[in-house]
This record gives sequence, C-alpha cells and structure tokens, in this order.
Amino acid sequence: MRTLNWLWAGCFFTGSFDLLLLFDFGGSLRISQIFLAILCIAAAARVIQDGRILWPRGGTALALWLLSQFLFLPLSGILFLGTVVLALLTFTIVGFFAIIQLYGKSASLEWMMRIYLLSYIFVGLFGLLQFATPLLGLPGILVQQWLLHGKFARINGFSFEPSYYATYMMMGWIMLLELRISKARITNGRLWRWATVAVTATLLLSSSRSAWLVMLVEVVARLLPAFWGGVRHTFQRFVHGRLVVRIPTFRLLLNSLILLFLSGVGFYYFAQRVDPIRLLAGTGLANQAAHSYNDRANAAADTFDMFLEHPFIGRSLGGVPINRAMRHNVVVLSMAEVRLYWGFPVELEVLVASGLIAFIPFVMFFYTYTFGAMKLAKRYWPSEQAKWVNALARAMIFEWLVLLTDQNLMRVYFWFHVTMVALVTYNLEFGVDAEVVAASPALPAAPPLEALPTT
Repeated sequence: MRTLNWLWAGCFFTGSFDLLLLFDFGGSLRISQIFLAILCIAAAARVIQDGRILWPRGGTALALWLLSQFLFLPLSGILFLGTVVLALLTFTIVGFFAIIQLYGKSASLEWMMRIYLLSYIFVGLFGLLQFATPLLGLPGILVQQWLLHGKFARINGFSFEPSYYATYMMMGWIMLLELRISKARITNGRLWRWATVAVTATLLLSSSRSAWLVMLVEVVARLLPAFWGGVRHTFQRFVHGRLVVRIPTFRLLLNSLILLFLSGVGFYYFAQRVDPIRLLAGTGLANQAAHSYNDRANAAADTFDMFLEHPFIGRSLGGVPINRAMRHNVVVLSMAEVRLYWGFPVELEVLVASGLIAFIPFVMFFYTYTFGAMKLAKRYWPSEQAKWVNALARAMIFEWLVLLTDQNLMRVYFWFHVTMVALVTYNLEFGVDAEVVAASPALPAAPPLEALPTT
C-alpha cells in the first residue's frame, strides 16, 4: 500500500508536466498516466478482494455521460482518432473510480491532502526560480516565452506555455487561500503563509491575463461582502452617534509602505526595459494586435455553429476537433493535429460532444463536486475535513472559470483535482470502514511544511 501511496503522490507532482517525462507513441503518454495505470490495476485487485465497488455521488451521472460518448463515436468523422480520444477519456474516468476504491474508506486523508497542496507549492517555487534565473544572468530553465528575451521570462513551469501554467496553478492558489481564510489546521503555520504568498506571486509573474482576470474575480468575491457589511455597520454607528475611527497601527503602515515601495521599484525596473503595454498583446486593447482574442472568438463561433447544426445529437469528444477541422477543409491525420482544433470554450465543446440531452448528466456530475460539495461541507462545518472539501470545491468552480478562456477537458491534472474533490467528499460523508482500516497498513507520515529545510 505504501508504494501505491507514493505513486498517487507522483501523479500530483507530475500532473502538469508537458516538457518532461513525456513519451510519444503516436500520441502523448505522460508519466502520471503510467502511475495511474498501475493504480487502476491495484484498484481492480481491491475490488476483487473486498467484493464490492465504492460508488461516489455523481458516479451514475458520469457513467451515463461516458456511455453517450460511446454512442456518438460513429459520428466523430474519423473513427480511429475519435476512438483514441474516447479511449483516453475512458481511461481517465476509470482512474477516477479507481482512486475512490483505493482510498474512499481510508483511515486518514490528511497525508494525501498535504501532499496534494505541496505539489502546487513545488511547481510554484519552480516557476519563481524560472523567473529569477535570467534576472541573475543565468540561463532560463524550460522557458518557452519571453517578455524580454534572455531577461524577463514568462513563467510556464513544466507546461507548454504560461496560460497552461496558470490554468493548473489557479486550483492550488484558490485552495491555499481558502484554507488559510477558514483557519484549517492543515495549513497552519508561518511557512504555509509564505507558501501562499509564493503561489500568488508566481501567478502574477506568469503574465497570464486569464489568471489575472480570475484572481481579480476571487478578490472581489472575497472583499465585496466584507466591504458592504463594513459600510452598513459604519453607517449605522454614524447615525447613532457611535462612530469610532481607528488609527492604523504603526506596523501595518510600515509594512504597507515597504510593500508599496518595493512594488514601485520593481515596476519601474521592468518598465525601463519592457513596454508594459506589451502585456496586452493579443487582446486588441491599447492598439495592440488582437490575434489572441480573434482566435478564441473564431473558435467559439465555430463550436457554437456546430452545436446549432445538431443540438440534440453529439459528435463525441474526439469528433468535435475532427469536425471543426473539416469545416475549414482540413483533414486531421494525427492527434497532434487534433489538438489544433479543440472546441472552445471547454463547456461549449462538451455540449457539442454530448448534445443537449447527454449534456445533462455531465452538468449534474460537476454540480455535485462544486456547489453540491460546498453545501455538503456546510453540514459538517467546522470539521477539518469539511474545510478541505470546501477549498477543493471552490477551486473546482474557479477552474471552470479559467476553462472559459483556455485549455481542454483532457488535461490530466484537471481530472486529478476532480478525483480529489470526490475522494475527500466521499470520505467526509461515509467515514472510515473499520474492517478496511484494520486490514490496511498505516499511511506514511508526511512531514509538516514547517519541518522542511529552508534556505
């Protein structure tokens, strides 16, 4: 069991790897998928041994949606490529159920949750290193794009490009922020606070506009209720003649001035070397080229037109890019070409792949592990695991916001996160099976973040 635990941890740490440990056999095979395949075999053995299958909430809806993809496969356009995408989707969903079989009745998920959070911190710290090394005159590490070649790197981590990196890191940032705000025990401590700051910094420095937009949404969603409540409270005290104006502490003022000064110096240093307007390139704003916006708009129009042609009958997930390419008189011949024609955005792509009727179970499944999971967490609040569920589900909601601007449904780390939401939710609701706990060796103890060496 210990080996399986570390294989699952390996999935977390390598889930975003696009540039390393990637094998090409006519299609991309990731090291995390190899780890997951081994876990699937172990899960099958567990099911045979226990004589039962753990079925999480939303499992039936997910299975029905997958069945619809098999039914619509003949409409994919090119059967072989459609089958390849369907096989990958099936394997991914089987992996989802496999992890539930292995850990749904686990005695403790704290080790797993801690490792999952640490995987985002690991990738985030690598991103900061990627940004810092060119500034120090060292070669860029796996850098794919530059704001100023050889000097200012756009952070992409282990991903193909900064937008992919931001899509991945957004989930980690939302989780860390939510866990800190809810005062979850798992992220108590000074180093966890600095880890949250580091992940925030790496998202800002990635220069991903979609990341900035979603971060702004999160900040407004956090501050607006508190601001409105403060205004109402202040007005009531003013009306009743009990208004007290508190003077900020010296420490708060000093920290604010230091932060403002460092931010100003950093921006001035950057602006002297790179025109800040370049950050808007591709958007069409400030007289910049609109290629990024136009590409997305055209892709969305294509995808929506495909939906209007057959609103009730899907084309299967692999059939969406195949048929979209055909609309441009292009015949795709490989998975590399398929990736150029994914539908956009992801939500609309799934709608085209499923049709209106089959889209319903897909929505039901993801509602279960977003708003549904948050509602479930409130029933168990303020237990520690309920805080984990709330953070995981909130991150899932914001990930869907990011997917409105980029990426596709088949990203490995996306399904790892879905699995974690389902796993922790299942464990919270149904608790520990005493027989399984007695028969299973203890999970390896993970060191607290505070105990990790620092430099």
